[in-house]
Amino acid sequence: MPRVTSKDVAREAGVSQTTVSFVLNGRDEHGLSAETRRRVLETANRLGYVPSGAGRALRKGQSNVVLCVVPDFPVAEAMEQFKLALGRSLGEAGYACVYLHHAGTATPLAELWQHVQPAVVVAFGSLPAADAQLLHRAEIPLLDGVFTPGGTGLTGLSQEDIGRLQIEHLAARGHRHIGYAAVDDPRERPFCLPRLEGATRACRDLGLPAPQVVSMRYSRDSARNAVVEWTHGATPATAVAAFNDLIALAVLASCRTQHIGIPDDLALIGVDDLPVGSLAVPALTTIGMDLTAAAGNLTAGILAAVGAPAPAAPSGPDAGGILALIQRETT
Repeated sequence: MPRVTSKDVAREAGVSQTTVSFVLNGRDEHGLSAETRRRVLETANRLGYVPSGAGRALRKGQSNVVLCVVPDFPVAEAMEQFKLALGRSLGEAGYACVYLHHAGTATPLAELWQHVQPAVVVAFGSLPAADAQLLHRAEIPLLDGVFTPGGTGLTGLSQEDIGRLQIEHLAARGHRHIGYAAVDDPRERPFCLPRLEGATRACRDLGLPAPQVVSMRYSRDSARNAVVEWTHGATPATAVAAFNDLIALAVLASCRTQHIGIPDDLALIGVDDLPVGSLAVPALTTIGMDLTAAAGNLTAGILAAVGAPAPAAPSGPDAGGILALIQRETT
């Protein structure tokens, strides 16, 4: 079915295309009657007319599209929840959020964003210098490296603080020899490495030995080998901080098969507060993230980049706190 145009609306309403343009753009300096405006609006609605985004962008000098470039991150619930929250937050400010998963495509990024005509580009990873330079030349604002250590200020979400909170909680529970369950997936490095760095710094600041790091895959054998390494060494670990809840649940399941009591023999803490963690036996202690607040912070930065008014500040208790310890039965 062909797209309805302003010419179709004009013909159906019995007015000129210029009149349709004046009405749909809210211009009232041309003495159009209320009846003419009503007829044009009713006709446009009945025909299902949608204004051209490209034309509107041309008239305004910029579009209302925010293009988010997502690198090769694995599919994860926390990231999907963040993307949904960012879309809602930008939508409330009148902007459309478009996600471009660019990894693995041979098409140059510049050819893609030129079709979208974004008001601003938001890179979840780090854009290549050539792409960043092209955006600069086109005078398109760029918020780069959102989920890199240098991008913490854009969301307020510090991956290092996540690792630090895990260690501080375990140390407060009396643990001195702590293992760290890293993930053996290059796509997770932007998150895993800073979390591990935060855990290592926390151990140093608290006068504890460095965490005993074991890299795991999401598999039964990998979890079993990791638990053996933590519990059968010269100085066995009494607690484990896991990169995320999925890794923590793999450790929990392996401890059960090896008859290792949780938390009596080995305490355990994850990250993400996945619903399944609260259903585990014993229920998983974890670090939760207020992804709505993090998305709101990024929205404020995006609006500032395009010169739009900042959104209203969140209200209520702990509105500024993004990370929270959720203590359950595994610690």
